[in-house]
Amino acid sequence: MPIVKIDVHKLSAERNLSALGGQVRIDNTVSLKNVEDMEFTLEGKKGLKFTFSFTCTYQPDLGSIVVEGKVLFVDETLVVEAIKKGWDKDKKIPGSVMEQIANAALHKGNIQAIKISEEINLPSPLPLPKVKSAEVN
Repeated sequence: MPIVKIDVHKLSAERNLSALGGQVRIDNTVSLKNVEDMEFTLEGKKGLKFTFSFTCTYQPDLGSIVVEGKVLFVDETLVVEAIKKGWDKDKKIPGSVMEQIANAALHKGNIQAIKISEEINLPSPLPLPKVKSAEVN
């Protein structure tokens, strides 16, 4: 797999204490901010750093969580150069690569958001499993 590491470099959370109760909608989004070359030497391989932002917004105006980080990606030199060229030209990357990067960012972002949401008393951004008792007749 070309993804070798996911680093988080910024965590931000805010809870609006004056927000009214009721139905809460949680929107999770991931965006790609930048693509940079990684500086290292490995025969026939190159790397890229994909900077991402994961945002979890609680509506109506209950709060938000932001996780920013980098996904480190390594592949064959020609593949990496083509990805970087496409990003530099029109800020696009191939769908198969974007899928891997977005899924990695979503995974890391959701894990961090679950931890932070508990600390500031916001609902979990993902439904957590629950145990249900079985009715015995």
